[in-house]
Amino acid sequence: MVLGAAVVVAANFGAVRSDRQIDLSASRRFTLSPESRALARAVPAPLHITAFLNTGAPAARDARFLLSRYHELNHRITASVIDPDTHPGEARRLGVGHYATVVLTYRGRRVDAPDAEELEVSTAVLRLLRGGTKTVCALTGHGEPDLADTSPDGLSEAATALRRNTFEPVPLDLTTGPNAAVPAGCAAVLELGARQPLLTREVEALAAYAKSAGRLLVVASPLSSADPNPLVAPWGMHFLGGLVLDPARSQGVDQSDVVVEDLPSVNPVDEGVGRLEFPAGGGVAADRGLRDGLTVSVLARTSDRSYVAPHPETSIAFGPDSVPGPVAVAAAADDSRVEATGEQRVPGVSGPRVVRTRVVLTGADTWLTNGFIDHLGNRRLLLNAVGWLAQEEPLVAATSRPNLSRPLPLTPERRARILVVTVGLVPGAIVGAGLVVAALRRRAVR
Repeated sequence: MVLGAAVVVAANFGAVRSDRQIDLSASRRFTLSPESRALARAVPAPLHITAFLNTGAPAARDARFLLSRYHELNHRITASVIDPDTHPGEARRLGVGHYATVVLTYRGRRVDAPDAEELEVSTAVLRLLRGGTKTVCALTGHGEPDLADTSPDGLSEAATALRRNTFEPVPLDLTTGPNAAVPAGCAAVLELGARQPLLTREVEALAAYAKSAGRLLVVASPLSSADPNPLVAPWGMHFLGGLVLDPARSQGVDQSDVVVEDLPSVNPVDEGVGRLEFPAGGGVAADRGLRDGLTVSVLARTSDRSYVAPHPETSIAFGPDSVPGPVAVAAAADDSRVEATGEQRVPGVSGPRVVRTRVVLTGADTWLTNGFIDHLGNRRLLLNAVGWLAQEEPLVAATSRPNLSRPLPLTPERRARILVVTVGLVPGAIVGAGLVVAALRRRAVR
C-alpha cells in the first residue's frame, strides 16, 4: 500500500515538473517527421519563431502544440504565438499586416513562412541554416517535361520540392546564342528526361562544365532518342537502355512498373530512401576501379528475377540477348583530383586544390513526374541527389507533408510470401498444435 502511494506521488511530481505533451490526434499530425526532428536538433544557435494568429482560434492552439515539439527537441528553438490585433506594435516591428504569418529569426537573418504547419516551418528553418538559396539549372529545348506543368506528366511537384529545400530551379537553354556555356551560378545542371538528342555543342559544353568541378543529374529514359552516355561515360557509368522488367517486384500486372527495394550504397543519395517506384525504366551499368579518385556507386538495383529486354518494341520476353538481373537502375560518380585551381583543402592556405565532379544517373524519368514523385521514396531520392550534387547533404533534405496513407507495394514476391504464411504456415501451425494436444491427451488417458 505504502509502495503504491509512493509510486503515484513520484509520477505526479514528475508530471508537474515536465512540460512534455502527448500527440493523441488520429493522424499524429503534431508529431514531427524524422526529417524535421533531425533538422531541429541541428540548430546550433538561438532561433525564434513568432506565429501571428488569432489567439482565440483553434489554429493558434494547434500552432502552440506543434511549435513546442521543436523546443522539446532543441531548447535553442523558442516560439511564441501573438495576435497582431492585441499586439500591433510587435506586428509593425516585424512588418506583419495579416494573420497566419510566421516569422523566424536566426543570427540576424529572417525568413517568413506562410503558415504554422510543419512543412512550412521546417522549410524556413532549413533556409535559415543554409543561409541562402542555390540555383540549379534545368536543361530545356529537348522535349523535357515542364517544371511549371501541373499535369501528371509535368514536373511542378519536383520544382516545388526543390524550392522548399532552398534550391531554385531555372531553365537553361544551350541550343541558342553564340556560346553554349553553363552559367557560373549553377550549383548543378539537371537533365530531366530529354526526348530529343542534345546538340554537339551542348554535349561539349556540359562535358567541359563537368570536368571543371561540375555537377550533373542525368535522368535518362528508354522512350527517348537522346543518348546520355556522352555525358556520363567519362565518369564510369553507362545507360544500357532497353526496358527493365521485374516479375518478382512490380506494381500490379505491369512488370515494367518496378518496385526497387535494393539500395546497396552508403552514398548519401540513398540515405532515408526505403524503396522506389521506377516505371518504364532502362538499365544502368557502373564501372569500378577506372582511376584513382573516381568512385562509382550503384544506388538502386532490381531483384535477381529481373532482366532488361533490349528490344521492348518487339518483345518483352526474356531472350538470349536479354541482360539478366539484378539490374542497376541508378548510379552515382564522385571524381576528386588535385589540380592547381579548385576547392581549397585548408582555407587561407595556398597550394594545390581539389577539383570535385559529381554525377548522378537514373535509367528512368517517369518516377520524377507529378504522377509518381510521391510514390514510395521517389521524392526523397530527388532531394538527396540534388543536395549531394550541390554539397548540401550534411543538412536535412526533405520537408514534404507527411503521407498519411503509405500502402505497402503488393508485389508478386510479397504476395507469394503472404500466401505461404496465410495458407501454409498459419494453418499448418494450428493443425500441428491440435495434433500435439490430441497426442498428449491420449497419453494421459493411458
